[in-house]
Amino acid sequence: MPYFPAVDKVRYEGPDSDSPLAFRHYDADKLILGKPMREHLRMAACYWHTFVWPGADMFGVGTFKRPWQGSGDPLELAIGKAEAAFEFFSKLGIDYYSFHDTDVAPEGSSLKEYRDNFAQMIDQLERHQEQTGIKLLWGTANCFSNPRFGRGRQQSGP
Repeated sequence: MPYFPAVDKVRYEGPDSDSPLAFRHYDADKLILGKPMREHLRMAACYWHTFVWPGADMFGVGTFKRPWQGSGDPLELAIGKAEAAFEFFSKLGIDYYSFHDTDVAPEGSSLKEYRDNFAQMIDQLERHQEQTGIKLLWGTANCFSNPRFGRGRQQSGP
């Protein structure tokens, strides 16, 4: 299911373009010092900032209404979020993305459920990477959002 059907692939159109969905200065294939611009500027999208953040500030609640942030089965919503993310990444023509573990997979109610969810989402992400050629720049653990990390990651264990 397309999440952004009204948006075509964003392309370089030059500095005189009046399109709000065009690159004016970033030309991925333009050679600079013998390398394409995409190798000098390794464009990446951060999963949390583009697909997890609810549009809130410190004084209010989230303002975004996105299909993957609704109610329903958390794992199914995460799968939909991954589909939307890779559609978005592809339309931007970026080569890399990054995430925290809990950006891509629901925590669940136990460590086992978290591990199962994360393993299923890794399979989903790998499939999308193979289909699109988009690579993971970095993935890391979110050791700061859950209150259990209030005293820091190293102080949170038994």
